Order: sequence, then structure tokens, then C-alpha cells
Amino acid sequence: MSGAENIQAKILEEARLLAEANIKRAEEEAASIIRAASKEAEAKKKQIIEKAELEAVEIKKRIIAVAELEARKQKLMAKQEVVDEAFELALKKLNNLPDVEYQSILVEMITNSIETGKEEILLSLKDKQRISSGFIDELNKKLLQKGISAKMKISEETRNISGGFILKSGDIEVNNSFESIIRMYRDDIEPEVIKCLF
Repeated sequence: MSGAENIQAKILEEARLLAEANIKRAEEEAASIIRAASKEAEAKKKQIIEKAELEAVEIKKRIIAVAELEARKQKLMAKQEVVDEAFELALKKLNNLPDVEYQSILVEMITNSIETGKEEILLSLKDKQRISSGFIDELNKKLLQKGISAKMKISEETRNISGGFILKSGDIEVNNSFESIIRMYRDDIEPEVIKCLF
């Protein structure tokens, strides 16, 4: 082998060794970069998953809270409907009592509402037709027993009420219709009704 070939072989060998060293270093650097990037990606992935899990927990809590609130609202509405029906039923039952019992309740209520004994009694058209002819006599007799002047009379006028009566003294009318009484005392009675129903 000539000197030139020897030099050439030596240069090629050194170039090959240098290339191998550069390739090895580049591969190590690439591997190191990949490891670092992989570590960072794993950390980010973990961070994203943790954040997503926390958000999912919060979203779940909010959904449950909203659902519970809606359920309570629906339950309350259902209870209120039942209470409303109970009051409507009570009003219906009052209005549909047998005539004798109904008349007796009216006499009692009017007797307890009278101030002068000269008031006029306004009834619904239905009640005006269902009370007996002895109604006023029975009422005036009760008033006399209480020491109240007994000059009561049923007005020719009627009122659009389901039951009960309206007392008229001059221009003043006092509404003692069943619906008005129930409306007036409902707030006081409702807690007891709720206790009975639920």
C-alpha cells in the first residue's frame, strides 16, 4: 500500500470514527430529548387528567345539586297540589251538605256574625232555593235567645258565591262566603292540613 493510499485510508478511518461518534452522540441527544419530552408529556397528561377529574367531580356535584333542587321543587309542587285539592274538597263538602245540616250551619254562623239583628242576608241563588221557609224563624229565635233584636231578613239580591252568606247593613257588606272564610284562614289552617296529609 502506497503512502498516499495509507493516508487516504487513515483519513477515511478517522472520518468513519468521527461520523460514528457524531451519530452516537446525536442518537444519545435524540434519546435524551425524547425521554425529556416523554416525561413532560406524561406530566402534562397527568395534569390534564387530574384537572379533568376535578372538573368532572365539580360538574357531577353541580348536576346532583340541580337535580336535588328540582326534585325538592317538584315534591313541594305536588304537596301544594294535594293541599289545594284538600281545601277544594272541603269547600265542595261544605256546599254539598244535606239541606238540614247546611241550614243549621248557616244559622249558627249568622248568629255569631250578627251585630244589630237588622242586617240583610245575601245568599247564592242555589242556597236561596234550598233553604226552608222556617230558616228566618229559626235564626230570629236564636238571636232572641242571645238577647239580640230579631229583625233579620233574606235579601232579594243574590251573590255569586258557592256557599255561605254575605251580611249587608246599609252600604256595608261582610263576606262570610265559605270560599272567603277558607281564603282568610287558610294560612292558619294549612300547617295542620299538611300535618294530616303528610
